Order: sequence, then structure tokens, then C-alpha cells
Amino acid sequence: MPNASDYDSAWKDALESYFPEFIALLWPALHAQIDWRDPPVFRDKELQALVRSAKRGRRHVDKLVSVLLLNGQNSLLLIHVEIQAGRETVFPYRMYTYYARLHEKHPGEPIVSLAVLTDAPARNETPRMSYQARFWNCSLRFTFPVVHLESWRARMGELARLAPANPFAVVMLAQLEANATRADRQRLVRKTELVRQLYHWGYQRDNVIMLFRIIDAMMALPEALEPAFEDAIRQIEEETQMSYVTSVERVRLKREREEGKVEGRAEGKVEGKAEGKTEGFAALLSTLIARKFGVLPDWAKVRLVAADDVTLNRWAEQILDAQCIEDVFK
Repeated sequence: MPNASDYDSAWKDALESYFPEFIALLWPALHAQIDWRDPPVFRDKELQALVRSAKRGRRHVDKLVSVLLLNGQNSLLLIHVEIQAGRETVFPYRMYTYYARLHEKHPGEPIVSLAVLTDAPARNETPRMSYQARFWNCSLRFTFPVVHLESWRARMGELARLAPANPFAVVMLAQLEANATRADRQRLVRKTELVRQLYHWGYQRDNVIMLFRIIDAMMALPEALEPAFEDAIRQIEEETQMSYVTSVERVRLKREREEGKVEGRAEGKVEGKAEGKTEGFAALLSTLIARKFGVLPDWAKVRLVAADDVTLNRWAEQILDAQCIEDVFK
């Protein structure tokens, strides 16, 4: 029976461990504007409190990171990684709502929204995506930069050359290899070779262990091939005389990852219940508004879908005295 690749935890580990390297590799111009002497601060709980998932079952990783710019100003970086989930038509709108809510809460701070899509880009896609809205003489356009990971496939040799100086190149190589190979002997060969390179790229022990953990999560193998992989690790460590990833260490890493999955599932159930209640409240409010004012316009439907519990409660109170549908959404 094959093990399932755990892309979510791998990307979370990668972003938290190698955030400056991530920005340097994919957005070097932005990297040059940040004062990296001041450590980045992850503010994921704030992001989770600010927005709620628009749809269950999506595979993505969101990170909110506070950094200090070279001009002394604080800035928020919103990072979104879409993990082989298929392109959602509402994705640009979701990025816009995240940006808008952050801007409302932090009006004095510059906010940068960045996205990484692990699937292949469509033929005419560019390094930017946009959400647009237009009616009568009013218009809105929100544009944000996007990296299509598969566009780097032709540059895997370059990533290998960059890897000794930038460990995030290893993360990208692992995801590209995972995209290209299935859980069979070909994946075993590619995974073993990538791990072998960790010992030759000059990384210290902690980096080898972390990068091994990321590779191991992204490129899961069938149970039948696990012994062959462990034998390959032992051989590599004997050749290099560096015992970083022993069998005992690997068992520990796998246990930590499994415990993380269980904890994540428990949190997901709680979030799912809360999300379901919110969606039910939004549907009820939609019915009440339609009963009082007639068919809901598209803009009202969009706002109801994106609203959180606090906003929905406010609108529910305002519907009692509202003279028109616009009064509800003030």
C-alpha cells in the first residue's frame, strides 16, 4: 500500500525554515528591499482569525509574515501556495479579499500578496493574476505576482546549481520530482539521488535533517520500497561518513509528521464545523434579504460568501431597519 505524500506539512516546514531563501529565489527584487537582520515574524493566527476558507477540501498553505523594510517601515507579506488542487475560478477573488481585509486592519502598512501554484500554467498565463470588477463608471483591478512551479522544470539544472547556497532550491526540486514521478522505482531512484546531493552540497546537520524531512514528505514511497530506500540512506551515510539521518531519526521524523496530521485533522474538524455554521448563517441571511427585497444582485451574493461571523451578525441586525438592500450591507 503506498504512503500518501504530505505536501501541506512539507511546504509549511519549508516556508518557516527558509523564508528569506524562498523570497530570494522567487522574488529577488522584493528580497533586496527587506532588512533581513530583523527576523521575519509569522502571524498565521491573525490570518486565520481574519479570513475563513471559502471551500473545504482545498489543498493550500497560507502564511502571513511581517518583515522590516530597509527604509524602516514594517510590511506584511501574504504568501499563498496552491498544492496540486486544480485551478479554482474564485482564486483571484480570494486573494483580493485577503488583501482587502488585511489592508482594512493595517491601513498604514504596505501589503504584498504572493502566490505559488504547483500545477502547470495554462498556455497564455503570465507571472501575474488579477481580480477585476466593473459596473457603470466604477471599476476595480487587483493584480498580484504568481510563480507557476512547473515553469521551472526546464531550469532544474539551474536549481541544482543554486542549491548549495539556497536550500529552497531543494524544496522546489523535490516538488518538481514529486509532480513528475509516481510512487514506483523511478521515484525511489530520484528521491535517493536528491537525498544523496544533500550530503554533497555542504549543508550542516540541521539543514540536512530538515531538507530530508521535506523530501521524505513530498516524495512518499510504497511500503514495499521503504526498505530499499533505508538501505540507500545507510549506504550514502557510510560513503560520506556523516550519520545524519539514521533509521532511528527517520522513525522519529515520521512519527512527528503523523502526529502533525492527526492534530491537523482535529483542527480541521473544528474549523469545518465553525465554517459550516457560518455558511448556514449566510444562507439564512440570504433568504431573509431576498424575502424582503427580492432577488439578490451578484454583488450581494459575493459579499455574503466572503463575510465572517461578526459581519453577518451586523447585517442580520441591520436588515430589520433597512429601507433598501444597500442599507443591509453598510
